[in-house]
Amino acid sequence: MATIQEEILNQIKRYDTIIIHRHQRPDPDAYGSQLGLKALLQASFPEKNIYAVGKEIPGLSWISSSEQFMDDIPDATYNKALVIVCDTANDPRVDDQRWRQGLEIIKIDHHPNDEPFGDWQWVADEKAATSIMIYEWYEALKDQGLQMTAEAARYLYIGIIGDTGRFLYSLDQEVFRVVSEIFAYQFDYQSIYLHMTTVSESAAKLSGYVLQHLNILPSGFAYVVLTRTLIHQFDLGDAGTSFIVPLPAKIDRVKAWAIFEEQDEGNYRVRMRSRSVPINKIAQNFDGGGHPMASGAWAQDQEEIDKIIKSVDQAILVDEQTQQVKDKLDD
Repeated sequence: MATIQEEILNQIKRYDTIIIHRHQRPDPDAYGSQLGLKALLQASFPEKNIYAVGKEIPGLSWISSSEQFMDDIPDATYNKALVIVCDTANDPRVDDQRWRQGLEIIKIDHHPNDEPFGDWQWVADEKAATSIMIYEWYEALKDQGLQMTAEAARYLYIGIIGDTGRFLYSLDQEVFRVVSEIFAYQFDYQSIYLHMTTVSESAAKLSGYVLQHLNILPSGFAYVVLTRTLIHQFDLGDAGTSFIVPLPAKIDRVKAWAIFEEQDEGNYRVRMRSRSVPINKIAQNFDGGGHPMASGAWAQDQEEIDKIIKSVDQAILVDEQTQQVKDKLDD
């Protein structure tokens, strides 16, 4: 019986047109897996039409050497196409909803499969990154025609360091094994690290504001609410605000944290992180989800912001009480 990896390759071989999607509001790991897969397939099947679609984030244009790194394709392209969705847990988050028009859909993802979609699903939530999965797919089936290139390796490397926070979390032996294999291909990994570790002067000032105005509850839950007016004052341009998400982790007594960012529509995007207490179930209650220690959600107003704060605060306290009971039993 064929494995899911073999089934995916068999489907790819059947189609002349393949369109690759990823999630909305892309980060380096989403771009890395999407563009890495595209480069891998282009090298392996030069006769096929391979596209990567979705909105471009100007602040991440450094990821690609091309001036326009997302493909602009007409609706008719989907009529006889295979669609592959990378790094996306649930279908509402897929960027460019035309993905539903494909003849068949393949989902490749490392998030918990709480909302399955697609005709073929390869989901491995134990993996640190979708880019890890794609490289392992190449390794397992390279004898069947898959070709790795320096371009594909570079994109996958970007995806891996994005998903692991530059090798600060979600680490295991397999991460370093794959990265060591990727380093066999010639690309400038130092410039990638530079792009992902430096920020503009305006971004540095916002970072200072976040640390100064961070609310830390007795439980160790920290949060900050950023209004549209405040964010505009810092004149970030295309940089976005993702760089502030790891900042609360620098404070030793912070156990979990959330960044509430007001959107143009008036609701709030919520970025949630935790050191040990799972927060993805809480995120699911607020139109979100993700990894146990790294999730996203949405709050419609201040009332929902307060509910999220209370939910995480209580989760930390319950976890502490449970641990105290275990410690007493161990004694």
